[in-house]
Amino acid sequence: MNILVLIAALILCMACGWLEANVFLTQPQAIHTAFHTDTVERKTVFLTPEQRQQIEKISGVKGDSSIVSYYVARNASGVEGIAFFDRRMVRTLPVTYMAVVKPSGQIDHVDILSFDEPDDYFPPERWLALYKNRQLDNDLSIGRGIPHITGASLTSQAMNDGIRMILAIYQVAVKGTIS
Repeated sequence: MNILVLIAALILCMACGWLEANVFLTQPQAIHTAFHTDTVERKTVFLTPEQRQQIEKISGVKGDSSIVSYYVARNASGVEGIAFFDRRMVRTLPVTYMAVVKPSGQIDHVDILSFDEPDDYFPPERWLALYKNRQLDNDLSIGRGIPHITGASLTSQAMNDGIRMILAIYQVAVKGTIS
């Protein structure tokens, strides 16, 4: 009998939209809108234990994988940008986003692909824009160069941690491999 109640509750949640993620872009759509070229190559790097340790040290964030995929966009002038996708837990549900890194190691822009938490915790566009031209340094911290999102401090911390990790991965394991 309890299983029937659970199934009925699950169906009710799905019918009311309580279990649906807010999906804004797929990965291919995000890549297409981020770059002005059709030449985008998916690459994978397998981090060594030494690289993982260095990435965690300079980012200040504990990593969870030794395998990192990223996308390199090239145009007639060379590398246009490098896209990384990340998924972080906010409170109890994830946010998935893309951070595009310039060859110089600065963030070009950040786009939200999906957000599963309530809309109250969603990061506003003007907050995401604060990452433009930022690089990995001490000011790329919540409460320093990046403010908390009022009412959504877990979102701001999760995303900032992820962006710091992405920039550290770029600096340690990717930058020297692209040209």
